[in-house]
Amino acid sequence: MRAFDFDLKSLQVFVIAAQTGSMTETARRLGLTQSSVSQTLSMLEKNLKVELLDRTVRPLGLTIAGRYFFDQSSHLLSQAEQTQKVFSQGAFEQLHLVRIAMVDSLATSLGKPLIEVVKKRTENWTLSTGRSHMHADALMSRQVDIIISDDALEDSDDLSRYPILSEPFVLVSPLNVSWEHKGGSLVSDIHRLHQELDFVRYTHDSLIGTSIERYLRRLGIKPAMRLQLDNTFAVLSMVASGLGWTITTPLCLYQSGIPLAQVKCQPLPANYGFKRRLTLVTRRHELSDLAEQMARDSCEIMSECFLPELEKDLPWLVADIDIG
Repeated sequence: MRAFDFDLKSLQVFVIAAQTGSMTETARRLGLTQSSVSQTLSMLEKNLKVELLDRTVRPLGLTIAGRYFFDQSSHLLSQAEQTQKVFSQGAFEQLHLVRIAMVDSLATSLGKPLIEVVKKRTENWTLSTGRSHMHADALMSRQVDIIISDDALEDSDDLSRYPILSEPFVLVSPLNVSWEHKGGSLVSDIHRLHQELDFVRYTHDSLIGTSIERYLRRLGIKPAMRLQLDNTFAVLSMVASGLGWTITTPLCLYQSGIPLAQVKCQPLPANYGFKRRLTLVTRRHELSDLAEQMARDSCEIMSECFLPELEKDLPWLVADIDIG
């Protein structure tokens, strides 16, 4: 990281000079000499290689660059003042900010109860959703603090991981599709679906999408790139309307909002242990026991909310669901 061309003290001198339009008044407010103020401002402009103050007018004015630098400096000083206030109060009974990112299916089904847990343990929080690889990058670059994702970042050190859910993928087709075998779908059924209907796929940049494509390649199936959608509601809406078939997971089915009576679900043939695994991942030794508590609560919410619904609608799936 390169050295900065300014420090907080020089920013403070510049902001007050811009506000008062006077080096004399700036010196008085900060308990400095006028020559010290003048020297600080000149050095700041020299380091930045740009004029910030218009010294040809009285009171002092701002150049175009100076107006931009004033806005940025004011924001930085405000943040520094807030940080100083927090440390001077020594108030660290709670975490001050926790940033969480999770897969869409989990945010939809468990977002509210999980946030209730977080709110009890922190002063402020944010929740975002998006692609798994984006969550991983955000965690490693310290843009978020906790992710619940189907990418457990197994190759990264200094992370704590808490398993949340392991669920099988399932085959979903329109209601009018019939199977050769009454006990479920066969590989021949998928080949027949491939011939008769379009495959409704998740976008190629999603981890769930690439996992499904890998499974289909093992079966020797390469569907045409016609229907590629970025969320489960859109995917299942296409299937329910009879436009195609898809592969998804029970949690995605649960959160989509599409009534399961509108589609036909079957276990996948030759699934080779084909499952989606959701894991809570955080940087080690940073959040006290919040991550572990969130993981426990996630599993509890799954057991209380998700499994009963699955038992009611798709009881044959429950035995293949592992929580925690």
